[in-house]
Amino acid sequence: MEVTKRLDFGQTLKGAIQIGTKNAMTVIGAAILYAITVWIPYLNIGTTIAFFTVLPVKLGKGESFSPTEIFDAKYRENMTNFFLVLGLVNAGIGFAFLLAFFPGLVIMYAWMFAAALVINKGMKPIEAINTSYKATYGSKWTIFFAYLVLGIIIWLISLLLGLIATGLGQIAGWLGAFFGFIFFVAIAVLSFAAFIGLFGQLYKSLIIDNPVIEQEG
Repeated sequence: MEVTKRLDFGQTLKGAIQIGTKNAMTVIGAAILYAITVWIPYLNIGTTIAFFTVLPVKLGKGESFSPTEIFDAKYRENMTNFFLVLGLVNAGIGFAFLLAFFPGLVIMYAWMFAAALVINKGMKPIEAINTSYKATYGSKWTIFFAYLVLGIIIWLISLLLGLIATGLGQIAGWLGAFFGFIFFVAIAVLSFAAFIGLFGQLYKSLIIDNPVIEQEG
């Protein structure tokens, strides 16, 4: 008998922050390399696949990932199924949003792992979509609130750092501007890394550590 795995909200948020802070430099390094080379045709296919579907999964599994790994040619090998699953997922989400906002949101979270499953487990597009739907069943509200709360935490930290920078600016204009820039860069890096970490933690909890999904995979 299959048992639906439910997410633990606290553990999910804690794991996301831990993964993000631990791998912040890796994430920002890969992000910089991706941004610099995203305009290069064909190469950008592999870097996009690696950055958005391989990096968070590897970090979620606790594996190492070198920023330069996004250039590995192996990530272009399954690009046909990658684009197929993206087309199906985006079409389905878009149609659901046309019906009403809430169904679109549900489908977006239900199919969020489809592309990662195609790349990391070699699934076919329809199989990946079905597996993602099964993995997220019963956990969509937890996923939604995890992203929401993480966003609020980051906003509060940004607000606090902004107030500190403003206070410093009243003491010394140039000092406030300098620390304001440092704070902005720091929060941008940690924010991006935290959201990458959240996806990695969700994938770990609902795919890797899910006995039903692992058995099928």
